[in-house]
Amino acid sequence: MNAVSETPELLLLSEDQGIAHIVLNRPRAKNTVSFAMWEQFSAALDALENATPARLLIISGAEDYFSNGGDVKLPPARGEGALALAARLEMGQRIIGRLRALPIPTVAAVEGGAFGVSWSLAMACDMIFAADNARFGAPFLEFGLVPDGGAAWFLTRQLGRARAAEIVFSGRTLDAAEALSLGLVSRVVKPGSAVEEALALGRTIGDGNRHAVELTKRLLQQAESGDLATAHALELAYCHICQAGEEVPRARERFKARAAAKAAARAAE
Repeated sequence: MNAVSETPELLLLSEDQGIAHIVLNRPRAKNTVSFAMWEQFSAALDALENATPARLLIISGAEDYFSNGGDVKLPPARGEGALALAARLEMGQRIIGRLRALPIPTVAAVEGGAFGVSWSLAMACDMIFAADNARFGAPFLEFGLVPDGGAAWFLTRQLGRARAAEIVFSGRTLDAAEALSLGLVSRVVKPGSAVEEALALGRTIGDGNRHAVELTKRLLQQAESGDLATAHALELAYCHICQAGEEVPRARERFKARAAAKAAARAAE
């Protein structure tokens, strides 16, 4: 996959071993989002949705900075509809919804900072790998706005109402260590290594069965809104699908071979 535009504000790259990589590419503006970036993000999702699911999708920002959110220097309006002044936000909401629904594991690789709607974008991913100097914030009230991109929803679901309220009403900044302690990030890594750490994870995913990866993502998606009985029913169907292929027997043989090699090594000691 190549960049989705000749002068892109967003890049869709193909990494090795079937890993896809979206780069927010407005470094001179701290990778803040614009109409053009959202449009190019939509085109990137079109490509991902219409292809064989990638092993992993990584989202990062150019030049070691994730994003400062919406570009306050650009007008957020488009057209003359009833909600025209929120047109850019509505476009971003669609992107965030589509990203969350992708049947692909997703990692936001956050260097520098993720603020405003870009923090929502990161929280829409399955995992966040954050550099230990990364910062997160939802300073919407400071700009006279309400939390957007699903920020209040994501934070409340993860933290509960009291902690989410303290973050959004104070507008304060969280460092990576606090975000990790609250369960808002998956890993804290050395500065400059978030993308490489995500790539390393991606190279380990799906060696046994790529279909199992896709179906596991679908199970996780259902788990947020469904009950246990529904999850069990899906597990049965997905287990049958996985068992029907050639990948499971091959994975078992690889496991047996590794176990035999370890046993032989121990016996030789």
